[in-house]
Amino acid sequence: MKRNIIAAGIATALFSQAALADGDKIAQLEQQVAQLSELVASQSGTDKIRVNGFGSVSYAGADNDAGFASVEKSGDFKSDSLFGLQGTFQASDNLEATLQLVARGDENWDPDVTWAFLGYTFDNDVTVRGGLLRLPLFMLSEYLEVGYAQPWARSPEEVYGRVPITSFTGVDASYEFELEDSYLGVQLFTGSEEMTSQSELGGSGSVEDIYGAVATWSDDYWTVRGSYTIANVEDVTFPVNSPLQDIDSESGSYSSIGVRYEDGTWLLMGEATRTVVDGYFADTQAGYVTAGYVISSVMPYVSLARVETIDDEDRNALENLALSYQRTSYSVGARWDIQPGLALKGDVTYSTNFDDTNGGLSNNGYDLSKGQFSHEDSLIYTVKLDATF
Repeated sequence: MKRNIIAAGIATALFSQAALADGDKIAQLEQQVAQLSELVASQSGTDKIRVNGFGSVSYAGADNDAGFASVEKSGDFKSDSLFGLQGTFQASDNLEATLQLVARGDENWDPDVTWAFLGYTFDNDVTVRGGLLRLPLFMLSEYLEVGYAQPWARSPEEVYGRVPITSFTGVDASYEFELEDSYLGVQLFTGSEEMTSQSELGGSGSVEDIYGAVATWSDDYWTVRGSYTIANVEDVTFPVNSPLQDIDSESGSYSSIGVRYEDGTWLLMGEATRTVVDGYFADTQAGYVTAGYVISSVMPYVSLARVETIDDEDRNALENLALSYQRTSYSVGARWDIQPGLALKGDVTYSTNFDDTNGGLSNNGYDLSKGQFSHEDSLIYTVKLDATF
């Protein structure tokens, strides 16, 4: 079809300009062909579409089957491996549509829609988005699946692995203030989302009436971020063999603060979070600190992470067996940037200090014959190749 349009344009031009000199005819024909080619290209819309991809190939194993980050003792390539595609259609200077699909190895590579939204930027630079959006709870929320954008081979599970939902269906609005030598970004959001599996409990339900705000200040080296979110947890049901009772509706809040310093040589980063939920749901506080030092294209790093429940006295002994926990994790790792868009990482994490709890690990069951939980610690090792393209 495109060739027919161009050919027809050339033929028409030849017929109408038969009396012109050869040089003039050639120049005019070249101009018309260029105009027709631009017309065909603009009609195709390919120049308005951007496609990006990312992926992680990982091997992870552990010294036991306690269930830290769902890693098994036998080791496998599935638990942390994934591939994703993100497409953006720029409908106009102000309007764009974004769709992101992610296929995970531990979900049999079934593609999952993680982003699907329309975004519009007004003349005053306020951006409003609506659809399936990332829940902005963490410093790296926008890059939860993009391992290449993270410094670690494994993000601190004590902070990043405890929230039952990472996306929500709703709207958000954001604006960035340009200060003298820095920027201040503000984001407001609201929505709801189904909770198909609650982390560490096996319950399902929904998170409704989500309202939250995020403020981020940054300059050339520093980033400081704070967030606060409230929501209702509704219609939560647990398996028949669970000691926990089903819940009709409970309200809760989530707050976080994070700081990051990066100057090309040093990376210093930390986050602290607090989750409070009415009823016998566990209230928790968690945090981590990471330090890395760049040597040529390699960055060794160390991390310390901690999580604990803070309302154990509000529950009976049976409920505490399922809900109360604490643990501390120590990590040593390294990142090697092989080339732009490709990084090889390794990590060893030792998780301990469970203090007569299951450590918040899903497979660390209570052994009635011994009167204690099956595992007092866990050692996890990870080798990972992250890429963007």
